[in-house]
Amino acid sequence: MKFESALEVQAQVFREVFNFVEVPAAAGMTPLPGLFVDSAPTFTSDAPRKQTDDIALGVAAGQNDEDSRLAVLLQDEAIQTSQIVSRILALAKDEAEVLYIGRQEASWTQVRNNPIRLGCSASPVTVGYAGTMGCFAKDGQTGHIGVLSNNHVLADVNRVALQTPIMQPGALDNGNPGQDTVAVLTRFVPIQFGGTPNAVDAAFATILQHGRQEDRATLYNSANVPAPAIMINPSSIGSAIPGMTVFKTGRTTRHTRGRVRAVNVNNYQVNMGVGIARFDNQILIEMDNAPVAPFSRPGDSGSLIVDGNGQPVGLLFAGSNTGGAGNVGITGCNPISSVLTQLGISLV
Repeated sequence: MKFESALEVQAQVFREVFNFVEVPAAAGMTPLPGLFVDSAPTFTSDAPRKQTDDIALGVAAGQNDEDSRLAVLLQDEAIQTSQIVSRILALAKDEAEVLYIGRQEASWTQVRNNPIRLGCSASPVTVGYAGTMGCFAKDGQTGHIGVLSNNHVLADVNRVALQTPIMQPGALDNGNPGQDTVAVLTRFVPIQFGGTPNAVDAAFATILQHGRQEDRATLYNSANVPAPAIMINPSSIGSAIPGMTVFKTGRTTRHTRGRVRAVNVNNYQVNMGVGIARFDNQILIEMDNAPVAPFSRPGDSGSLIVDGNGQPVGLLFAGSNTGGAGNVGITGCNPISSVLTQLGISLV
């Protein structure tokens, strides 16, 4: 079936099998196939689980690049042969993939890390969101070591005062301003509006004495007990080339592989939440996965993007939920060379 048909089946299953109701999405959310919620949810971890609590739905690859299947993802292996799964398969006309995924826990990227790893959650103490701590860098003015991420992550689109504490994990992931502060905001490149082109969405925060170890060299994989995936080569900055394979580790989607779709992208318009900003000389990336999965989602902003040799090529800052390969979204990133020049820092 087509990708859009798989989404329609997913919505039908939510309505007819799960007995979910569709509600308006919150501001900033554009969920596919819509926002469906349980009219009688399970609120506590010790409450009896319903079979629907153990089933997630998504879209997986089909028989060819243009084909998709409904992904039926089970946390309880015992329900693979249940009536509820049979009903789902009937609605999908057997164009579905049933996969046991096990019990899900919070990603390692969304909890307190020791050692602090590239790709983990971070935010200022003054906000309610969380983004990604991209990598470590050295301040060209002071020689101090700090962390690199986006302006909109560490400075909330120009609104966070310099010297504001930065915590890991971020606020959305229950970061504690007293216990989890690891850095202070030192510098950001202001984001311009009104049609003025921006080169980067970038900020730098100087590391404080935080009492934790630091792993400055490794991108980890998506396992709940993370294992090294790629070693960073900070001394060699790469350039994005159309068609090249790239990787990132971020707060939301963890470790993913993508393909550079376009470079030197100009007049790239991005909704920054407080207005539309134009960016020039950007890199666009699409997913390069099987089964179909996005390269990034909200919360991955600030992730360092590298090539297969660990050479940094970009800083992730924007994206969509649709478009590109698999129609699961396009990701925008700043060339890492522009980021380093604009902030006056070097990677370590």
